[in-house]
Amino acid sequence: MKKKLITIISCLLAAVFGLGMFSGCELITTDNRADMEQVVAEVNIGNDTDSLNAMFGTIFGSSYELSPEVTDSLSDIVTTENVYKRDLVAYFINYGYSYVSSGSYTYAEVFEMLMDDLVGRKILAQYAIIYYLSEGEVVIDRDSLSAEVLDNLSDYGYEVVVDANGQATDGIRVKSGLNVTDYLAAKNAEGLSGDAQTIAMIGYFLTEDEKNYAEYQLRLMINNAIDSTEETIISSDHEHSSSSDSDRATPTGANGQDENYYPKTEDGALDYQVYTGSNYNEDLGAYERVEGSTPVTRRKAYNSFINSLNSNYLKDDSEDPSDITALNYYTLELKTQYEQMLINKFADTLAMNAVEQSESAYLSDYALMLQAQQGTVATGTSSSFVTTMDSLSDTSFVLYSPSAGYGFVYNVLIPFNTRQSAYLTAFQNSNTTAAYYAERNRMAQYITGTDQRASWFNGATDYSFDAAEAGVDYYNNGTGSSYLFFEDSYTQGGTGIDRYAGKYPYQGSVTPNDDETYTLIPNKITIDDFLNELDSYLGYLNPSLSLSGTSAGDAFYSKTSGDFIADGDEYDYNYAQAIYYTGKVQGLENTTPATLLQKGSASYDAISAFNELMFAYSTDTGCLNSYLGYSIAAKGYSTSYVAEFEYAAQEAIAQGTGTVYVVLTDYGWHVIYVSYAIPADVVYQEGFVYEDRNIEGTFSYYFYQAMKEEDTSTYVEDMQSRVRELLNNDANVTIYTRRYSDLSSLG
Repeated sequence: MKKKLITIISCLLAAVFGLGMFSGCELITTDNRADMEQVVAEVNIGNDTDSLNAMFGTIFGSSYELSPEVTDSLSDIVTTENVYKRDLVAYFINYGYSYVSSGSYTYAEVFEMLMDDLVGRKILAQYAIIYYLSEGEVVIDRDSLSAEVLDNLSDYGYEVVVDANGQATDGIRVKSGLNVTDYLAAKNAEGLSGDAQTIAMIGYFLTEDEKNYAEYQLRLMINNAIDSTEETIISSDHEHSSSSDSDRATPTGANGQDENYYPKTEDGALDYQVYTGSNYNEDLGAYERVEGSTPVTRRKAYNSFINSLNSNYLKDDSEDPSDITALNYYTLELKTQYEQMLINKFADTLAMNAVEQSESAYLSDYALMLQAQQGTVATGTSSSFVTTMDSLSDTSFVLYSPSAGYGFVYNVLIPFNTRQSAYLTAFQNSNTTAAYYAERNRMAQYITGTDQRASWFNGATDYSFDAAEAGVDYYNNGTGSSYLFFEDSYTQGGTGIDRYAGKYPYQGSVTPNDDETYTLIPNKITIDDFLNELDSYLGYLNPSLSLSGTSAGDAFYSKTSGDFIADGDEYDYNYAQAIYYTGKVQGLENTTPATLLQKGSASYDAISAFNELMFAYSTDTGCLNSYLGYSIAAKGYSTSYVAEFEYAAQEAIAQGTGTVYVVLTDYGWHVIYVSYAIPADVVYQEGFVYEDRNIEGTFSYYFYQAMKEEDTSTYVEDMQSRVRELLNNDANVTIYTRRYSDLSSLG
């Protein structure tokens, strides 16, 4: 399961550039600073203690009571938070305008919805502060943390929460020792007021990691906004063009980073700066300048950004723009980041309520799902079961199979070239089918493949990087380059790519050109070369893995037409004669359906190796980015694949997971890898194992995550809605409708 992304809304940043799109529109009728800085709502949920206590009882049980320390200091703990007219306008630009433009809502309806949302955010943040102070700690759901953090909890000062029986729960304690005295000391520190005070208040509940992440997100968004303007400036002087028409598909999740990632210095501090152009000689950390950037183009873009702040009353003339982090605007935006971080943290705490079910509840979910699939299979057909197989994913499961022989195969197609195909077509038109098959076998010895990833260098996006230069380990067979792909996935903040090893470099020579393109000369690879590469790469990734099998060798190329006629029937062809190689990946003996995709297992490494070689060499793009490859029906049932491929795939699946077959068709060589041969009857003999629910990659993990997500998402949304609705009353919230009536009356 992907770790939950912490979504942070930055409305004002978009508004800085967004207001221009409404120039000449009646949206902004009084464009002066005083108008934009009007308070349109005030929120303080400490004003109505009865509703507050009722809400805590609703969520955490009727017996729940706030600690006396919190109850006695409620008026000091909660500070009235303001919603400004500029916030409302910014929200409209980000979200509301699309509702109006679609004709679904009037301006008045949209602005009321936006006001409810802005007020609701303030309510949730204040509610979270009160709750965490009452509890004296912050406990969140483990799945809100990254894999890297979960693997190193003690390094972050976190700990697993255990139940009364000493058993580990899904709760992770990320802050402890919270108390009103320390909170008020942080809130009332000398010199703090306004947004800076709110930052200190919320910051008391955030970890250093979360604070760094929030600031990184803000700086990243500012840089992205300036980058966009700078790219426009650069493109006005230089014309760049690239075509993505022939771009090769990239693996799902390529160049992804852990959702909680931020670049760090060696001591763990944030290593990322806003680039203004004036600080070009300074260390910008992980920020990367846009292509063609110069100090001049950057200063122009940054000045445009500052001018937008000025024109939208988000910067005082007295403020020095040389240090963007010292601007009031930056503080205002950072407060928004912190506020959203706290809201998301509280959602992760609420999630704990939803998952505190007994083991029997999840076992029951599994039993019901298994029973349903057994009934479906009993009344269905082979094709309907294959349809069920096609839906296999991290959240959709095949729990029952009608028989053995069903499974999934990856396919690497190394094709006949255009001239070879033309020759074979002409031969086929003037000869018998059996003679054609024999000639096709003979021609197969001349098939060679090449690395298909050239567009990952010279396509719309350059995904390549020199692994040797970057100090990243890579598979070195002595004939390839040192260029890998998707650096972000495998270096800073990278979590890799699911079922894709990422260590197989471009096979050929790579020469960087002055115009930032590359000259590529690919190596040619025969079918025997490919099988040797597969064997070698498997062993590189996991020393326990190897490929062993039997090749037909030169005898394959000297078949006669009689070899292809089965039992003397010229219309019944012996497709076994089209099979060049049969083998199996050794080292998968301990693989079970439950651990097939467990990261670090031999089966996962084997799948990852073959999948990567498929992206490197296969011209069959239909199998790229499939979950486990093509779904194949058992022997005796027809498929939509060409006859030779169907025959070989069904034979291979009958030999089990890890089997490798090479078969020849009209298209060329097909290297088939059985990624998963589904067992007959109940697939997971051990069923759902509650104790394995947090072992990533196991069936129990995926099943638990799917059920948990279903349970928690609705619950958290419902609880947040209740908090917002119950506490949004006249005692807690004051709305100054007249101050934004000019907006509501538009249209």
